[in-house]
Amino acid sequence: MLYPEEKERENRFKLALRMGLPIFLLAIVSFSALLYQYFNSIPVTFVFISIIIFAVMIYYIFYLIYRGFEERVTDPVTFAFTREYTKKLFEKEIQKGPYTIILLSIDNLGDINSRFGIKNGDKVLYNVAHLIGRYLKEKGIQKVPIGHYKGGDFFIGLRGNREKYQTIMEMMCIKFENYRLQDIEVSISAVIADTSFSSDLDQLTEHLNELKNEKELIEDEEEINQSDLENRVINAVKNRLFQLMYQRIVENFETKMVEISVKLNSDGNKLIHQKTFMPIISRSGLLREFETMIFESVLRECSKTEENIVFVIPVSPSTLRQQRFFNDVQMLFSNNEAARNKIMFTLKEKEYYHHVSRYNDRIQAYRRMGIYIALDRLGVFHTTMLYLKDLDVDMVCFDTLYGRHIKEKGYQAILSGLNTTAKDLGIKTWIKMIEDEEGARIASKIGIDCMQGNYLGRISLLDEVLKKGSR
Repeated sequence: MLYPEEKERENRFKLALRMGLPIFLLAIVSFSALLYQYFNSIPVTFVFISIIIFAVMIYYIFYLIYRGFEERVTDPVTFAFTREYTKKLFEKEIQKGPYTIILLSIDNLGDINSRFGIKNGDKVLYNVAHLIGRYLKEKGIQKVPIGHYKGGDFFIGLRGNREKYQTIMEMMCIKFENYRLQDIEVSISAVIADTSFSSDLDQLTEHLNELKNEKELIEDEEEINQSDLENRVINAVKNRLFQLMYQRIVENFETKMVEISVKLNSDGNKLIHQKTFMPIISRSGLLREFETMIFESVLRECSKTEENIVFVIPVSPSTLRQQRFFNDVQMLFSNNEAARNKIMFTLKEKEYYHHVSRYNDRIQAYRRMGIYIALDRLGVFHTTMLYLKDLDVDMVCFDTLYGRHIKEKGYQAILSGLNTTAKDLGIKTWIKMIEDEEGARIASKIGIDCMQGNYLGRISLLDEVLKKGSR
């Protein structure tokens, strides 16, 4: 047991003792007075039994007081429900029928805590929780359970389907878009989901967190029940039911690489998109199996392709670092000598891996095998910038944000600096989302080596991509 736990237990006992002591003394005085007045007429057995009952009663009162400190309903900072109580409440409500949960987030809470102090951060949490309550009351929604989930996140539970509350949620975000507490700017966003996605609370909350991380609201599109979807995804991976699509990447307007995208084939040949199935694959522990399966399929394709084209495969860094995946790749590569120098792995990682020398050793082992390595999301992920100096790689890919805004001078200046840095390190550069001639011209002027986008070629089957040749 940790020392804070010991102190907490000790403090609870002292509080229970202070609260129970008046009851204890009152009971002793009353019992003593009764014995003094009727001592000669009360049977000894009655006195004995009364003492036992009295002792049990006192123990039970102390126990209830002691345990009562554990059963908090509200969070001490926000006075919203605690996470534990919110979970119990939502699980009960979900059993009664359609239920909607909104995840409302204070996006800049970390910045508020660091700039204005934690006390002001707590004030922001308290005020936002009460703003939510007042706003919903104004809309005629009474007694809404609001729970403090973690950090700047609140869960709001509402009876009924999400269509009933979608507009209310969006209006709430618009109303509080420029909310200020004294001189503190507060940035608020929200996502929404209901039990049509899943009746399992854990899956529902995880889905909300995924939507929050992607910074987008749920679109008005047909959704598959989550339990159903998980079964379809797992079945597709286990039975290798997938389809590979390709998009050309050009250098000097000639096709030099093709990037792979994957769709899983569900029941009845319905396609499940990568954005939908990847979180499920990760949760199910199938990531290494899935990525090995894709690598094996691409390896066969590039062995059959006579053109000197590099096939670009996104691989998760955690899989790349695994010895088992390395062994699988080595074995598959040994039987496909024609694929040497025709495969590239792209890596993107939000959290910095601190055993960087070991990581670099593994990357060099892949490169010696004949596999190129590229770092993705340069210019947005700070880890990519750190890896740029720590890892020996062949290429970096700028975040798609820069391709979308390439016509803006600010983005051009940043691109130019990042491009120069990569070139000084002897690393080639690659930009996506080039959608027109002007964007391609600017990228060429900056000196970016490779370009990709719908202007240069849309995602399609491999034969169609290779037929297009140079532009």
